[in-house]
Amino acid sequence: MNPRVLPRVVAAVVAAALLAVPASLVEAQSRRREAAEAAAAASAKEIVREVRERLVHGGHRSSNVSITDMAHVPEGQVHDDDIVAIFGKVKIEGEVTGDVVVIMGHLEISGTVRGDVVGIMSPMRLGDTADLEGDLVSIGGPLHRASDAHIAGEVVSLNFRDAIPFLRGGLAGFWRFIFLFKLISLALLFLAILLITALVPRRLSVIAAAFPDRWGMAILAGILAYCVTIVLGFILICTLIGIPLAIGLICAAKVVKWIGLAALFYLIGHTLGRNLFQRDLSHVAAVLGGFAIYAVISLVPIFGSVFSAVMGVLALGISILTRFGSEEGWGKSGTPVPPVAPPTARPAGPPPVYTPAPGAGSLSS
Repeated sequence: MNPRVLPRVVAAVVAAALLAVPASLVEAQSRRREAAEAAAAASAKEIVREVRERLVHGGHRSSNVSITDMAHVPEGQVHDDDIVAIFGKVKIEGEVTGDVVVIMGHLEISGTVRGDVVGIMSPMRLGDTADLEGDLVSIGGPLHRASDAHIAGEVVSLNFRDAIPFLRGGLAGFWRFIFLFKLISLALLFLAILLITALVPRRLSVIAAAFPDRWGMAILAGILAYCVTIVLGFILICTLIGIPLAIGLICAAKVVKWIGLAALFYLIGHTLGRNLFQRDLSHVAAVLGGFAIYAVISLVPIFGSVFSAVMGVLALGISILTRFGSEEGWGKSGTPVPPVAPPTARPAGPPPVYTPAPGAGSLSS
């Protein structure tokens, strides 16, 4: 055999083998895909057939699936199947032989249910004549059960409000929770204000001195700063990798606002000290006096929240306008050094003319 032909033959055999292997794999994969599609089609047909059978209304079989509608079983009537309601209201005064499932709706039972009752994110109310032979499961919604209601199976009730303190008492419990939250917030603010007063008392004096003349601009600057912080923080959170930056931005805005609040407390306490005690209070005493007034007003329902919000805007704005209490401000970076002017050059005149001294004789030869 020609030595030049042998490599070509080997290359052709290898290429044929490489092409045959993927072809066989593709064919096997195609057969598996066809078998899976056939099985899925059969399963889908079986599901459709079962659904059709369950939704057929005939004889004693009257299944009911309700979406954003009301399913009502009147007294004396027997519903011989399950009831499933999504975003709907179910009222059972008669008898249901199957299960009852309500999702994000409302359920009232004053009759008999032979199966289980499940409520998800739905208020459930059982009357005195309610008779449940199966289990009762309530997740995410309140359960109101009359004392004479009968439940033969187990009762599982998991209300999300039960996990939050003070929310079990309705509106009064909610206001108690808000009051406790405000007390905790004021305690943390008190510690932060004391620390800021001890570290930068001079900056508080600068901010307090600038506030009476710049409170209008402080409102605009505070609103703008809040808007920028919220929008920029939201953008950073949406990028996921910017979540640490968003947390840092929010913390920085908090610290700046606390500095402004400490300065406003100092201004309030200093003004009260001069008017009531006829003397100037120390930084700590003035700040504590202003904080006490702020705390009392902020605990007033509704008005206190509005007052706290306004104070927060003013504090953030005046703190930014004064460069966080810096004496130089934003327009100055220090004491400017006047530029040194170069020496002025004298105008050039005519060249000097040599004039011989009088009485000088000529050189003798």
